[in-house]
Amino acid sequence: MTTGEITTKAKVRRAIPARHVFFFLVFLMYAISYGDRAALSIALPTMGREFSLTPVQMGWVSSSFLWSYFLLNLPSTIVLDMVGARVIGSLAVGIWSFAMLLGGMAQNITQFLLTRMLLGVGEAPTFGVGATVVRNWALPQERGSVMTILLTGMQLGLAGGTIAGAYLITFFGWRCEFMALGGIGIAWAAVWWLVYRNPKEKSDAPRRKPISLREIRNLFRSSSFLGILVVQCTQNYLNFLVMSWMPLYLIHELHIDTTGTGNSTALCYLSAAVGAVIIGRVLEQLVFRNGIHPPYRRFVVATCLTGAATIGLLPQFHTMLPILLVLSGALACLMAANGANTALLTDMVEDGGKMGAVTGVTLTCSNALGLLSPILTGYIVAWTGSFDMAWYMCAIALIIAAMLSLSMVRNPIRMDGRDG
Repeated sequence: MTTGEITTKAKVRRAIPARHVFFFLVFLMYAISYGDRAALSIALPTMGREFSLTPVQMGWVSSSFLWSYFLLNLPSTIVLDMVGARVIGSLAVGIWSFAMLLGGMAQNITQFLLTRMLLGVGEAPTFGVGATVVRNWALPQERGSVMTILLTGMQLGLAGGTIAGAYLITFFGWRCEFMALGGIGIAWAAVWWLVYRNPKEKSDAPRRKPISLREIRNLFRSSSFLGILVVQCTQNYLNFLVMSWMPLYLIHELHIDTTGTGNSTALCYLSAAVGAVIIGRVLEQLVFRNGIHPPYRRFVVATCLTGAATIGLLPQFHTMLPILLVLSGALACLMAANGANTALLTDMVEDGGKMGAVTGVTLTCSNALGLLSPILTGYIVAWTGSFDMAWYMCAIALIIAAMLSLSMVRNPIRMDGRDG
């Protein structure tokens, strides 16, 4: 064995632990992000009383961070492709964590809404950062599993944020909850800046150009991209509905207090995280047992969406155990579908150098629908006195999205206007 071969193998051995550290930090980033989002959902009953909010107003407050988040998804991820995940990751988490600190100091609902909009500014490139890291550091055959595991950080964040928030609110008030979570995020931003490194580019590689308007238009001419986008929009709607309204839904149905709601919500999220990893891994092994063929991942997506559609069974139950079982199972399938669909996007896009911007386009569209979810649900609850119609609508939409994914996602996504 030559000296060069020994050096190369030594570099590989060092690179493998490094990428695992990067994945772990992305996992924590998702956990912190969704812990911050859960902070509002568990605090909303207390805040609603303090600020005298109606169900409709609560819906608008829940969606407030999405206003800036939606507008900046694409611009922030275009900058991400140009600058890299190290700078954008640290800056994004630092901004939204500072917004959490300010939220804990807000003295009226107007001030609080402004801090939520700042939080949306920081969170805008979050999933672009994650998708870029996976595209750069994960092997093609493991992207689905890696992405699903990373996305379970969302469930861990929702669980941890909900249960920790419930106890912090009970003993110290909701302001303490916001400030504690903000401090955790600032610490993560510092660690990411010190640890993460963007992949080295060849010296003769051309300088990366931002995605053009023509390339964005061409994305929408790809049936594969549209099929992935429909799934992203549908799962995002249900995700934001559950994230914003689950604690209030459990209080409404089960008549339990804040800590009881926090414990039940956390149990759902933790069960869903474990279930999502198992479901995603098993389905990926079955679909790819005869070799890697990226478009086949749509079968994983469609199967998981069908499982998530069991959310439509919730109106049939009014006691704790069946409600928690249905919620946990549906959320596990939804998370597995999200992981598989995100991996499908990273697989199908030919120009990996623009993965962040493509993710930004996807998130801009899906968050336009996600933005409506807490608001529309607030109106449904105000008009009907229950959540039943909201669950039925989601179940139907998930089944339709599964069928569209199966029929549309087949060819590589090319930004030159050709579909496969």
